[in-house]
Amino acid sequence: MLDHYLAEVARGASEIDFNRLHITLETHLAPAELRALVDGVRARGPALPEHCRLWLKRTDTFLAYGGLPVQPYERRVLADGVNAYAAPGTPEERARRTLVIAFTGDSFRLMLPIGIFLQHCPADRYEFLLLFDRRKCLYLRGIDGLTRDMAGTFEWIAANVPLQGFGRVVSFGVSAGGMAAVWTAIGMRLARGVSVGGTTPDSAATRYQTQGVSADGFMDAVRRNEGHLPEVLLVAGADCERDREKAQAMSQRVPATIVLAPGVAKHNVIAELWTRHELVPFLERLLGSSGSEQPSTGDPAAAPSRAPAAP
Repeated sequence: MLDHYLAEVARGASEIDFNRLHITLETHLAPAELRALVDGVRARGPALPEHCRLWLKRTDTFLAYGGLPVQPYERRVLADGVNAYAAPGTPEERARRTLVIAFTGDSFRLMLPIGIFLQHCPADRYEFLLLFDRRKCLYLRGIDGLTRDMAGTFEWIAANVPLQGFGRVVSFGVSAGGMAAVWTAIGMRLARGVSVGGTTPDSAATRYQTQGVSADGFMDAVRRNEGHLPEVLLVAGADCERDREKAQAMSQRVPATIVLAPGVAKHNVIAELWTRHELVPFLERLLGSSGSEQPSTGDPAAAPSRAPAAP
């Protein structure tokens, strides 16, 4: 990545080109990759355009914010639209970790650049499977080019990720990925599903990209898994009325605990808590183990059957 970045500097790439590149880097790079990029450009010492200098300085500041050590996640691209992040470890060490199946929102991040978010999740305790919905369809059409619906996404995860090798498996989604996270926890019988400022089944009817796409399968999954429902946490800023209303609406569809972030009036709960140095304990509350969870099975058998292809 360093060589590519420096090559773009050398060829005089436009500010628009660099903006696209910076967005891509923030969408994918793990903390150590960001650190290596910033340090590598600094060590090479090329003359930088102002927009590059500012982005690198900001990234450097973000990585150092809070004084946290760089988390040693390594990134693997499993498919277009699916990344895995894990620190090296023995099978025994990894078996003690929690796998987080994470659904990004429309900005393809978890309310922060991925590398900055991962900085606040100890790599000796967590691994992440990060999913992207390029079509911005609330994951109802699956992962573009990989699956075509939620059922297919469950099947792909079960077939390609060794879920039984982890101590716990939970799902986590922000904004447009929130409903998918809760649905995945239900359909795959995970320990917990967490939605932060997340959508509800009703959101499909109001979004341009999902006109004509049904979210009825969500309630089908709830009914089919009655008696085996996961712990569900619905997160909203305490002073963000719209997100509180969405959390309340979702809690009427599936048993859930509403978690209100005190003093947060914005949709972006994660970034707000990050600025207040409160993100680490908050994420631990959302992702850490509790005594009220159902055991994780990662069993997609309860997932809805695949719908026929649209004509």
